[in-house]
Amino acid sequence: MGHELDPLFSPRSVAVYGASATDPGRLGNTLLANVTTDVDSVVCVHPSAATVDGTPAVPSLDRTVDLALVSVPARAAERAVRDAAAGGAKVVIVLSSGFGEAGPGGQALQDRLVTVARAHGARLVGPNCMGVVSHLGEDRWFNGSYFWSVPRHPGPLSFISQSGAFGGMFLSEVRRRGIGFARFVSLGNSPDVDVTEALGWLAADPRTTVIGVFTEGLRDGRAFVEAAREITAVKPVVVLKGGRGTAGARAAAGHTGSLAGSARAYRAGFDRAGVTAVEESAEFFDTLTALASGTSTRRGGRIAVLTVSGGPGVLAADAAERCGLSLPPLSADRLAAIRKVAPAFAAVANPVDLTPQCPPSGFAPAVAEVYADDGVDGVVVVNCGLDVPEFGAAVAEAYAATGKATTAFLLDVPRMRESVERAGIPCFDSPEAAVRGFAAKVVR
Repeated sequence: MGHELDPLFSPRSVAVYGASATDPGRLGNTLLANVTTDVDSVVCVHPSAATVDGTPAVPSLDRTVDLALVSVPARAAERAVRDAAAGGAKVVIVLSSGFGEAGPGGQALQDRLVTVARAHGARLVGPNCMGVVSHLGEDRWFNGSYFWSVPRHPGPLSFISQSGAFGGMFLSEVRRRGIGFARFVSLGNSPDVDVTEALGWLAADPRTTVIGVFTEGLRDGRAFVEAAREITAVKPVVVLKGGRGTAGARAAAGHTGSLAGSARAYRAGFDRAGVTAVEESAEFFDTLTALASGTSTRRGGRIAVLTVSGGPGVLAADAAERCGLSLPPLSADRLAAIRKVAPAFAAVANPVDLTPQCPPSGFAPAVAEVYADDGVDGVVVVNCGLDVPEFGAAVAEAYAATGKATTAFLLDVPRMRESVERAGIPCFDSPEAAVRGFAAKVVR
């Protein structure tokens, strides 16, 4: 028997409310254009038109559909939800704003949306959200969102966001970083389907192996902790909590109507749940980038910083200490082998700085020795400006041969970066970010 949220992430039939027959610039028309690209069975619900943008239209939903997308003014939303749920929609997404985040009157209207949907056996997503994007298999995607351009690169990462705009940041970052993703859902005010329930669906989703969450407040913190504790035993969950400070909490209340709650209580709950809680958006996306690359280390946090760029390598070493990682010296035999191929003045204890003067033929044996050292659990590669293909090829080969977790900071070295990224090694925007990314991969 299927899950109640299956129609949300894998719809076969869709109804759209709010597309205009005369004004193609409406957000409802954006929704309609997106879903007709991805789903065969689409109907538009419109009070008078026979077709909207080439899609058949009906005045009232007259068929069972998996999903209804509602993009009408708040004052008309209750009628639309009633029509959709009574007509046979299994899940209704209300993307419109003007509900719980808008004060007592909006809250009363939001409560009625939930009551109406549940009375007809439908689930409600939103209101005040951006919708859903889901990989359906092979080159098939479903874009039931306001985003007119979404990356279509399948991968193991899924994301739940209360904020629609932060969802836009997610889609932009996965495109920029070249990370594949499986599911994205924006939940908005979440009076019915909430973060915990969406998390539970993703826990059983075979396409999802890493889950990111942006939340401004949880309706039932205890339920979240209990669910997340089971999920994090098999899939990592990374959470960025908005509204931790006074001003942020006030903003959250006005944005999604969330009661942000005590930052200390949330930290304690996240610790019990086993989730990775991060403090800022860059750290959030760096952590997801690292985890989505797939290779983690269960042996510990002993790293080698492998570089030809002394200063950035030092910054990586400093960051490792802050992250609780260690840089043990390589074994005497490994050091002796590296010194045979590196310049005499190279500092190779750890960080292993091969220097720009290392001959191209020296990279393969030197890098292999670093990866082969039994005292090293993984490697952080740092290179600024020395675009030697042999260095990239050596890293890719050693990574493939040993399977040791690896992250990289590579600046202005396009040929090396191509080799490293092709091998599946995640690259970051700074030495510190590369180290934080590695720290996220350590199973503690």
